[in-house]
Amino acid sequence: MTRTNHNSSNRNFPLWRGLRETKIVCLKGGLGNQLFEYCRYCQLLEEGKEHTYLYYDPRRLKSHAGALLTEGFDVTLPQTPLWVQLLVHGIKLLRELHLFPSLYDDQRDDCLLIDDYSQQQRFITHAQRMLPFRHLTLSTEAQQWKQQIEQTPHAVAIHVRRGDYLHPTNLPHFGLCQLAYYEEAMAHILSEHPDATFFVFSDDMEWAEQHINSDKVFFVKPRQGESDVIDLYLMSLCQHHVIANSTFSFWSAYLSPHTGINIYPSRWFADSTWHVPDIFPDTWIGIDLPLVTQNEINNYKLKLN
Repeated sequence: MTRTNHNSSNRNFPLWRGLRETKIVCLKGGLGNQLFEYCRYCQLLEEGKEHTYLYYDPRRLKSHAGALLTEGFDVTLPQTPLWVQLLVHGIKLLRELHLFPSLYDDQRDDCLLIDDYSQQQRFITHAQRMLPFRHLTLSTEAQQWKQQIEQTPHAVAIHVRRGDYLHPTNLPHFGLCQLAYYEEAMAHILSEHPDATFFVFSDDMEWAEQHINSDKVFFVKPRQGESDVIDLYLMSLCQHHVIANSTFSFWSAYLSPHTGINIYPSRWFADSTWHVPDIFPDTWIGIDLPLVTQNEINNYKLKLN
């Protein structure tokens, strides 16, 4: 397997070219977000923007267990030069003071600091080449799931994300995919492939086991001490995908070697002021159902129970 190694740590400060040719991509958030940001970084380098650097935002990575993409993908992250770190701190100070917005305005192609989540199709065109899975050490249980998925005709990964979305500060913005979404998605796949088998992955397996029903459904429970990367890898092995409103499950479908049915919630956020990212291929199927929000959660629980 070819190792993707975009190392910019040994490049000198480009004084003679000026800062306008410098690009700094911030790596932050959870694994799903990190994959988008890393692809943006790689693409800039491949476009000939050699003065491109990757900055790790410690504060915004700490809550997500660090730079997780190196755990699952055969990539080497470059060291961030000290001058780049200092420059980022300076630009962020200017941003707080609302000075020189051209340096940090993510909507401008000529901005210096790229501190958005880079969630656009144009940045991930070559993601499968940029993000090869590394050789993962699987537990005995995970290895058994891998074999079962690979030997199952029309294996379908279903991802149910609830855990952190249930937090009062998150729920009004992200929302939860309702049960009707999963039922409609499963019905669509069964109409195309009556022999489909569903493999459910979730951070709330108790809810999933109580509410997701099918003649052929397996619940892939988390293995203690195993990285979430393993679940993403196992989901990617499935031929078809029903994803949650989560970049984590998005990548499991996007990086899959199969060209099966991929279904996503077209209402990606509950907060109407948050825009749906332009990341979904035209071949994917969107289901337009409202997401469950804070105001509805109590009635929702009563209805399901």
